[in-house]
Amino acid sequence: MAAELRKRLLIICFIMINLSCTSVFGGQGRPVWEDFCPKGLENAEYKEIQWFWPEGTKSTQEIYNYWAQRRTEFKNNLSECDAIEGGVNNSCYETLKERQLFVNEQYNKDIKQKQITNQIWVDDHDKGSKPIMINIFMK
Repeated sequence: MAAELRKRLLIICFIMINLSCTSVFGGQGRPVWEDFCPKGLENAEYKEIQWFWPEGTKSTQEIYNYWAQRRTEFKNNLSECDAIEGGVNNSCYETLKERQLFVNEQYNKDIKQKQITNQIWVDDHDKGSKPIMINIFMK
């Protein structure tokens, strides 16, 4: 029974060591832009926003511009990692992945905060614009 317990503990330790090595060293490899960019925006093009565009077009282009700039930055950082020799570029790739995930997280938080702010404004605006009924005919 003690031998069986030891065997199970060794297997569990082996699995845990393997998992920790995989998480630290595993996801190595050259990252690709599509892993960090929302579907449909992988090839977003940057365009100067024109003052005469409708608001919806302006806000959509702002989103395209954001992802186009992020892609450019990503490709520049990826080129820097590619230039590193001696097998050290894997840690550069990991750092790049972590940074992209962090920036995506911040972006998503900003979007949620804007949605909350907009909803608060709409709620407050609706409260102020509701008509008030006053009975002017007294009995």
